[in-house]
Amino acid sequence: MKVIAAVGKNGTGKDFFLEYIAKKYALPMVSIGDVVRELAAKDGLELTRENLHKTSQKYMGQFGQTFFPEQIVRKIKESGAPVYLVSGVRPLSDVQFLKARFGADFLLVDIMISDDEVRYARMLARGSARDGGSVEKLRAFDAGEEEIFHTSESEKLADITILNDGGVEDFYAAIENFYAAHIA
Repeated sequence: MKVIAAVGKNGTGKDFFLEYIAKKYALPMVSIGDVVRELAAKDGLELTRENLHKTSQKYMGQFGQTFFPEQIVRKIKESGAPVYLVSGVRPLSDVQFLKARFGADFLLVDIMISDDEVRYARMLARGSARDGGSVEKLRAFDAGEEEIFHTSESEKLADITILNDGGVEDFYAAIENFYAAHIA
């Protein structure tokens, strides 16, 4: 079994990377964010970034830092799939937990965009209301994610980095190269 997760700042293309592989090659994917959204909805909360962060903190505080990755590991093992994709990995504890459970079969990919202006423009193009109103708000969100999840520490543990600074065709090519080298 091979488990592949992607990390990176908001808007870098990490979910696009995983979704592209999942759809093109019919591979199963699970998202930690889906688990968080289910719990927030169950708690009667509106699904805002702030409420999702609060929900993450609540359940990790109540059940420990590994609560969310434990849910993911259970789903992966129940599936029996030879390759499984994981979205929404953020804190270092998630990465360490998944690496401990899957060892050399766990591959962490860091998706990066080196210019915040480019990242913000792409986020606006995707039309998501949750992406804020300025590059400054994006950077403030990044700082909040770093404070809560220490995402930079997770990125440092990546096995592979894919730079998403070019156009969409360049990113497709990078994803195909990744697939050929690490999954096929």
